[in-house]
Amino acid sequence: MSGPLRGIRVIELTSTVSGPFAGMMLADQGADVIKVEPPLIGDLARVMGTSRDGMAAMFSVINRNKRCMVLDFKEAEDFKILKKLLDTADVIIENYRPGVVKKLGIDYETIKKTNPDIIYTSISGYGQTGPYINRRVYDPLIQATAGSASAQNSEKPQFFKTIVFDKVTGLTAAQSISTALFHKERTGEGQYLPISMLDSALYYIWPDVMWSKTLLGENIKKLPDLFDAFPIFKTKDRYICIILLADADFQKLCELCNSNLYTKEEYATTDMRIENLDSFIDAVKEMLKDQEAGYLCDELDKFGVPVAIINSLDEIHEDPQVIEQESLIETTHPVAGKMRMPRPPFNFKDQNKFPNSHAPSLGEHNREILLELEVEEAEITRMEQREKANKDMMKAMSLSNATNKSRS
Repeated sequence: MSGPLRGIRVIELTSTVSGPFAGMMLADQGADVIKVEPPLIGDLARVMGTSRDGMAAMFSVINRNKRCMVLDFKEAEDFKILKKLLDTADVIIENYRPGVVKKLGIDYETIKKTNPDIIYTSISGYGQTGPYINRRVYDPLIQATAGSASAQNSEKPQFFKTIVFDKVTGLTAAQSISTALFHKERTGEGQYLPISMLDSALYYIWPDVMWSKTLLGENIKKLPDLFDAFPIFKTKDRYICIILLADADFQKLCELCNSNLYTKEEYATTDMRIENLDSFIDAVKEMLKDQEAGYLCDELDKFGVPVAIINSLDEIHEDPQVIEQESLIETTHPVAGKMRMPRPPFNFKDQNKFPNSHAPSLGEHNREILLELEVEEAEITRMEQREKANKDMMKAMSLSNATNKSRS
């Protein structure tokens, strides 16, 4: 691996999204991320969503540039290997339910006895304490608790159509780990980093979503929520977003549409447009309904008016800016085949072309990592035979299910 984190070993004891997303960022920056999965299915994200030949699209994106090994924590010999592996780590990331790692004997206090400068990150839904500690957590539940669902529509709450706080938590964890590595470089000290999805969500949404709930007491000048001022408009052919806060920008739009709407007193200034926001939006919608989006975007852009056409999901990769910056890359996964994914938004000096490696198959690097740990050949053979038996069993089950479906 190449990148600024080259030489840093991260052991990822995580599944689904938040933990793997953090591991992906560190792997993209050059860390040696070893993903440890249970036998048979492994990380449940392997079978979530759109897939081809058994490799799920989401899994293949957020587990790129990692190595993978399978360990069965219920087997004593596998658990010994896990402990040996953890002692080689610079960073450990886990997202078990609070209390599980302590029961297993791989919690921070236990690990630091043999690996004293370890950076140990525990990702949880609601935190390591509190009345919600034992709740099973999914991203929509955090959207509900943190208030983002109500922020979309106070009368009829709605979720973001993305698992936003799973990924925000992954970003938060990766940034915190990088800072802890910097601290360790200066002081030699490791540390424990408990990071919850709820805390990450509140930290993320608060500045704008909660600007009407931040100032406490009297004499507060309140304005509508920030995104209420950013409507989406339907033109003759497409949807478009135009930011109409500045008076000059609104006037220029009206002139392009041969309208005198900007001369009306109730829309003449930014404050008046905000004060009459609902009627203003309706008036602009009426003004734009017979306009062509491409013409408006080109002309407004010439005058520096903030504007963008709303891309459909099938158009994003064709956007000229995305193409120019090579924001998306096409690659061929050895199992899933041809695929498209975003490159990392950072580009460090002397880093190899992305990706360094594709998302691994379950247990793909067992032998490689076991040899690094100097595990005896007989033990490696035992584990390989077990994994072959597991794969044969899963294949038989898959064929059986397919046969049953065809009969029904």
